[in-house]
Amino acid sequence: MRERVVCVMARVLDQDDGLYVYSYNLLEQLLELDTESRYLILLRSDKRARLFERFENADVRIVSAPKTVWDQLVVPFVAWRNGANLIFNPKFSLPLIWTRAATFVLQGSDWYVNPQNYPWWDNVYIRMTMPLYLRKAEQVLAISQTVVDDLSRYLKLDRSKTVISYAAPGPGFTPQRDEEAIARFREAYGLPERFILTVARSYHTGHGRMPEYPGGNNERLLRGYRLYRERGGSLPLVVAGKGIDAYLRARGFGDRELEDVVFTGFVPHERIPLLYQLAELFVLATLNESFGFPIVEAMACGCPVIAPSTGACSEVGGSAIRLIDPFDIESIAGAMLELERSPEIRAAMRGAGLEAVRRFSWKETARRTLAVFDALVPPPVRVARKGAPEEPVRQ
Repeated sequence: MRERVVCVMARVLDQDDGLYVYSYNLLEQLLELDTESRYLILLRSDKRARLFERFENADVRIVSAPKTVWDQLVVPFVAWRNGANLIFNPKFSLPLIWTRAATFVLQGSDWYVNPQNYPWWDNVYIRMTMPLYLRKAEQVLAISQTVVDDLSRYLKLDRSKTVISYAAPGPGFTPQRDEEAIARFREAYGLPERFILTVARSYHTGHGRMPEYPGGNNERLLRGYRLYRERGGSLPLVVAGKGIDAYLRARGFGDRELEDVVFTGFVPHERIPLLYQLAELFVLATLNESFGFPIVEAMACGCPVIAPSTGACSEVGGSAIRLIDPFDIESIAGAMLELERSPEIRAAMRGAGLEAVRRFSWKETARRTLAVFDALVPPPVRVARKGAPEEPVRQ
């Protein structure tokens, strides 16, 4: 058999969000594990064109075009011209005119579970195209079982063709502290000695018109924090995320409501571990997490986690995290008070989180992804010596 050429629809690498983190870490592991295949990695810009320079099996091409044209016309043409026999998208679309094998990752179910998070045209687009993409792919990957369960309620999703691949924290997320780096980081961002941490978003990333993202639930989180302070809580709240201060002030939050709240603005992903290592506890109050990157990242750094009972949080964190009702500010405030007042609970949660997060690794995510690739396009077979059986290149 000729070589396997995997064409990767990697335009998500242009984004500064969880989809970038997922795609970069997965592709790096795929390139490490699957050295006998050639990976044709297609980008829309040169923003991150040098990410995979060290890999001989990575063939990075930059092809500019409007998003829909890029997905449906440019990708299949470039894939065909370069002999690709499999197209893979770490996100959710596929070129419908492609006649060879294809697979993609179900990254979420928000359009169905929380349609108010998206503008109406996004919801219409997804409802029109998602069934087509699911029919196009012989097998699909999913970031959690929760996503499969959600979509099964709204679509005719064949569970037998889905593989749960999960995601993982990156290698920099660890409880091992560099005290000098932490001191410099604390000074650079003006962080208090002890604090509660949250990471927040108020707008959609990777969207040209940047509509608001109500699923961030920032208003309830801040009201829950105010209730926590009124009931005797003493820790400041550090909010990491782009434009959260302006977002809240535009919605009537003034100096009194934002007292003892520190807004860091955007923090590069490679520096986020320092925040988790510094925080007394981490709270996430989003309305629906399809996996919950901040949960596994915080646990990997030894930071106790408060997370919503909705979405995949309980699937990912299990008994290691404290669940809250993200719609109820009493629930949010009560969890903050409980953890602040009990060093014993925080210590137990640190240990439980470090143990729970061990089941997630990018190498395992890559292995599960490669199993789907192998089922769709078997890897090449070595030419065996006379009298010896043939064996796959990659065992």
